[in-house]
Amino acid sequence: MNRLTKQEQLVLCIVLGLLLTGWAVKFYRTAHPATTAIQTKP
Repeated sequence: MNRLTKQEQLVLCIVLGLLLTGWAVKFYRTAHPATTAIQTKP
C-alpha cells in the first residue's frame, strides 16, 4: 500500500481537524441559538 509522506500526513490532519471543528461549531450553534441582539442607537 502507498504510504503518505510526513507533509501529506500533516496536511490531512489539519484538514480533518478543521472539518471536525466546523461540525462542532455547527452543532453547538444549532443547539444554542443566539438570543435577540440588543440594538443601540448611535
